Amino acid sequence: MPLPDKIKNKPEVRVGLELYWKAFQDLSSDRDVGMGIGPIPWSSMNAWGYRNRIRGDDFERLVMVLRGMDSIYMDKQGKKSKGRMGKSKSFNKSKAMRNK
Repeated sequence: MPLPDKIKNKPEVRVGLELYWKAFQDLSSDRDVGMGIGPIPWSSMNAWGYRNRIRGDDFERLVMVLRGMDSIYMDKQGKKSKGRMGKSKSFNKSKAMRNK
């Protein structure tokens, strides 16, 4: 059975950037979730950096990269959410029209 395109064509993390990807994966579950997803809290980044002995300029770079990754992630999640909301609204309208 052939591999799905998403797996076959998956992006590769460049050498040296694995640390940021690992941090992003570890910290993504620390988000506040309510009406939508929130950003990764700075306190979680700080704790992760401390645990992994990342200090000074290296820590500042970690925060900068994570904030950038997080911004892109939240933007994509927001667009997905809006798409789902639009579909459910149109479904509800058509259902309401049938009930009249």
